[in-house]
Amino acid sequence: MQREFEDYLYQVCRCAPGSTFLLAVSGGIDSVVMADLFCHAGATIVFAHCNFQLRDAESDCDEAFVESLATSMKVPCHIIHFNTREHAESRGISIQMAARDLRYGWFHSLKEQHGYSYIAVGHNANDDVETILLNLSRGCGIHGLSGMKPRQGAVVRPLLFARRADIRKYAEDHHIDWREDSSNAEIKYTRNRIRHVVIPEFEAINQAFTANTLDTIARMAQAEQLLDFTVENIRKEVWIEEQEKILIDLEKLRAYPAVETLLFELLREFGFTQPVIRSMVTAFDSSPGKRFLTRSHCVTRDRRHLIVTKNRIPDNTEMLIDRETVLVTGPVCLNLETLDRDPDYAIPEGNNFAALDADRLDFPLKLRTWKAGDSFHPLGMKGTKKISDYLINRKVPLPDKQEIRVIESGNDIVWVVNHRIDDRYKVTPKTRRVLQIEYRNIIDDQGNIL
Repeated sequence: MQREFEDYLYQVCRCAPGSTFLLAVSGGIDSVVMADLFCHAGATIVFAHCNFQLRDAESDCDEAFVESLATSMKVPCHIIHFNTREHAESRGISIQMAARDLRYGWFHSLKEQHGYSYIAVGHNANDDVETILLNLSRGCGIHGLSGMKPRQGAVVRPLLFARRADIRKYAEDHHIDWREDSSNAEIKYTRNRIRHVVIPEFEAINQAFTANTLDTIARMAQAEQLLDFTVENIRKEVWIEEQEKILIDLEKLRAYPAVETLLFELLREFGFTQPVIRSMVTAFDSSPGKRFLTRSHCVTRDRRHLIVTKNRIPDNTEMLIDRETVLVTGPVCLNLETLDRDPDYAIPEGNNFAALDADRLDFPLKLRTWKAGDSFHPLGMKGTKKISDYLINRKVPLPDKQEIRVIESGNDIVWVVNHRIDDRYKVTPKTRRVLQIEYRNIIDDQGNIL
């Protein structure tokens, strides 16, 4: 088993020789055997033990056992106490989830603080089978059926190759002591019910259940790699990244088979669940404007694209612009210049420029976010128009609408920034001075408009 362990650690987990490993040692058989294997491999190791204070004296005995083991192996040992129940209650999560959050958060902080190379945890092959069944019971895709990864970032699982029976035989053959966690026998916990009730039933049907499941996990892991490869190639065809949003070409997307699965894989990193993706695909044939939200992102069904944007807290800041203002760097970036209108003056082209009759303006001007009910007299058009209607006619996507600002003079909107000025404030042959404003939305590290 020693050779298998070292091969798995350095070849499958891809750990560099000479690294320092922070070992999560609970005192149970898996973590204690893992520590022994690391020790015989000649690796540099450090223990980390969490006392979750869930089993009273038993938890304290586990802590004392790990501390004694570290002393006997001449290994440094970090120990921490957590109020796990309080953490779970304050966040409305299960005890198991709270313990997981606490321990991994602490492991990573230790790694960063002390410069350890990897965090090693003692999950074995049987744990992998249990995880698959747990994921299946909750509903999952191919990623949930491909098993735990030998390495995820800095976290490595060097015992995934070994079954629980192999680990027990190694401990017995090498006269290794360990601690039994009494809570592992309680079937009120879902994982324990799977371990002690569900899997034995499957094994009664087929004694090779665990072996067959491990084989399936290996094949699903390869299928996952193939899926990821395919999705990344399709991403190049349908995915357009702009400054603050992503556009997914609907026409190209719909040309591929299994579009629901494909879209799920494309958007999975943003937290969109399968039911939401299903609703999103259904919305392909509906009119534009539907929005789908996660905590971090929003997808808007536009005419030709799905538009992915980050959720933002609306910036409703109002800013006053006086006659002397020459630069605005937030919430949008504006260059302002007052010019005498001479015969050679030419109004700059482009929606990002506004040329206004300076003598008609009532300073200070106000820069603000547009709101429902706002209207203006668009340049070249007769009469007033609501900004909401103007933006609809211009086919401005919903995420972009939320970012649009206006400049107001008195009670009049004189410019829908980066779109159109008000016809009443345009430059005419009678204009003597021009307020020329340039919209630029890129700033360098020194705050200069580029």
